[in-house]
Amino acid sequence: MKLSTKSRYGLRVLLQIALDSENSHVVTGRELAERQDISEPYLEQIMIPLKNSGLVSTVRGCRGGYRLKKDAAEITVLDVIELFEGELSLVKCNEGTTSCPRSKFCSSSRVWRELSETLRDKARSINVAMLAEQERIIIQPEFVI
Repeated sequence: MKLSTKSRYGLRVLLQIALDSENSHVVTGRELAERQDISEPYLEQIMIPLKNSGLVSTVRGCRGGYRLKKDAAEITVLDVIELFEGELSLVKCNEGTTSCPRSKFCSSSRVWRELSETLRDKARSINVAMLAEQERIIIQPEFVI
């Protein structure tokens, strides 16, 4: 299973907005594209679902741009993955209400369901605020005496 670039870039964009918005800064599309090395047209394809889902809002005008609509601590990696990929499930036989009729007595089905749930739980436990804090630690300059 591989995630699409939209999921990966979507998380990077949310993280960048979270980092930049700490100073009440609204991030322009051009700034996001440059900082994340994403073309502006592709960035717009990522921003549309982020706006439509209520994770990001736009500010119009000459000082306009993007900002988080939800608190960074409320936006999980699972939210981003499922926004761009759909339900996070390793196999189709366990997805939603269309599960396989054999799933009740199929041992392999139980394994895939447990693994999918473990992955979902881990992705749900990581939020954008946590990633922003890690980023601050990584890029914080060391003091030289």
